[in-house]
This record gives sequence, structure tokens and C-alpha cells, in this order.
Amino acid sequence: MQYHGGDVYRNKDVRLDFSINTNPLGVPPKVLEAARGAVELLGRYPDPQQEELKKKLADTLVCEPEEVLVGNGASELFLDIVYTFRPKLIGVVTPSFGGYKYAAAAAGAELIEYPLKEKNGYEVDDDIAGMLDSGIEMLFLATPNNPTGRTIPIPMLEKILKHCQRKDILVVMDESFMQLCDKVDDYEDFFFKSTFDNVIRVSAFTKSFAMAGVRLGYLRAPKKLTERIATHQSEWNVSIFAEKCGLAAIDEGDYLERSRAFLRTERGFVQSGLMGMGFVVFPGEADFLMVKTDTPLYDRLLAKDILIRDLKDFDGLNGNYYRIAIKDRPKNMQLLAAVQEVVNEG
Repeated sequence: MQYHGGDVYRNKDVRLDFSINTNPLGVPPKVLEAARGAVELLGRYPDPQQEELKKKLADTLVCEPEEVLVGNGASELFLDIVYTFRPKLIGVVTPSFGGYKYAAAAAGAELIEYPLKEKNGYEVDDDIAGMLDSGIEMLFLATPNNPTGRTIPIPMLEKILKHCQRKDILVVMDESFMQLCDKVDDYEDFFFKSTFDNVIRVSAFTKSFAMAGVRLGYLRAPKKLTERIATHQSEWNVSIFAEKCGLAAIDEGDYLERSRAFLRTERGFVQSGLMGMGFVVFPGEADFLMVKTDTPLYDRLLAKDILIRDLKDFDGLNGNYYRIAIKDRPKNMQLLAAVQEVVNEG
């Protein structure tokens, strides 16, 4: 069993949860309204083809409905992908989301890891070429990355994708946090002008719309790939509850714009506060920050009923790294006050 953020089930006394990095603006009003309305439909089977949701997603993503698949969160889609293509050797960047490793193990694939370097700010660099030339058949790549929060600069991303295209490597892009990133339009423009036929782009409503409990993810890829993946998806994998919430969320475009502006301000506020107390804070571009300190911050804050994400189970990191989500100003101020207490207590 993997360890994830948001584990309030085993930490029942937590009053502030900074371990779960979903949109701090909360669930949009239209989604809440749709969720309430969906209760009346619980006696009905969901559409096994998800035609309405795929059509609406395709219109938003500027692609064809046949190029879109939906699933029970991004994690299920990762499993669908590896079960479809059955790669024997998969490349992953470390540290990164543990779900890639889990999917690879479930499909019986071996892993080749490319370790990011702290001295480079945990950015992907040209050294990744060694892994791309190692015989991998699939590459998992996240932008922004979790837990570092860093995006891959577009020139570097283009270099990687072209290298993979030459090597016939299937690239699975995890873009679960991209809608909360200021660079989202630049990346969309890059892919719109590109012609990569070896890229599967996976995202989720979980982070962007604070819908972690709904479990709804989607992918877009060339039709020749989605047709194969679809044959490995289970029937009715998306509940009618999730479908209705997803349809409502797609109409919340201004919500995402407000979210990015909000995060820009609050991320800077939290980063400045933590750095002022002597912590090493890595400059993130999503709704969380990665922090390095010799202080046992997880245990000390948990004693104050505040939960953050200990990153000791991430490959490439040790017990000195933590991930802290960005919340609203009152909660962020409470967090910083608690951290200051920890510092003062020595």
C-alpha cells in the first residue's frame, strides 16, 4: 500500500491538512450543485461510453472525442496504459509520483530511474538522454513534477519528446497540476503546434477543481493509441456522480484563472515566510512547495494537529524533505505561526 497525502483517516485529530495539494479555492459552486443533483440519478447506470463528457472535454481541449478517454482518476489511466502496451522496461524521473512505479510493478515491468539533482534545483537536464538510450519502451514524465513542483522548460521538453520519437518510446505525460500553473497556455500552444504521435497526456479533475473524492481523470492521445487503451478499460469505470461533476467543472474556466492568480500570491507568501525562518524552499510552480530542513517538521507539526507530507518514501529523497500545500491566507498564516513555534522550541 502506497502512502499518500490527505491521510486524515489515520490522523483523525488533524485540524489543518497541508498534505493534500488540491485547489485551495475549494470545489466550484457549479460542481457542488451538480453533485447534489446527481444524487437523484444514483439508481441509473452511467453511460459506459461517456459520450457527453468526452465530447465536452474534446471541445475544451481542441481535439476529437475519439482522442479522449476518461477514467477513475489519473492513477487508473496509468494502469490502463501500461496494461495496454505491456512495456518490459519503463523510465521514470526521481523523485516523482509513486503511482508510476506502482503501475509498472502491476504490469510486471522493470524500471530505469533518472535521478534529478538538487544542485540543479531538481530540473530535468541533458543527462536524461542516458536513460532514453537505455532501451526503455515507455517514459513517465510529469510537468509540473510532484513533489518538486517544477515544470520542464519547453525547449528541454521538445528535445526529450523528439528523442523519444526517434527511439520509438511511448511518453506518458502527467499534467495533473498543469491547469494550476501559470505556464499552462505556453504548454498548450506547444502541443497544439506539435505533431508527436507517441505522447499520451494525462490529467485529472482532482487537483484543478478540488475533486479528490470524486475520482475523475482523462487522457488525450492520437486515435491509434486511444483505440487500443479503450479495450483495456473496465465497463462503467466512471460513476454517474463523477460524470455530472466533470461536466459542470468544464464550464468553470474563470475559476481556473482565478485559481492561478490566487496561487501566485499565496505561494509567494508561504515561500517567503518559510525562507525567512531559515528553511530551504524549492521554487515550485503548482499548489505546493518542497521544503528541506533538518528539523523533524512532520512530527512536530502533527503534534500540533497539522498534517504535511513527509517525502521520505520518495525515491531520491531522505527524511529531510517535506511537501507543503498552499491554502488560503488564514490557513497559511496558521501554518507559518505553527512552524515558527517549532523553530522557537528548537
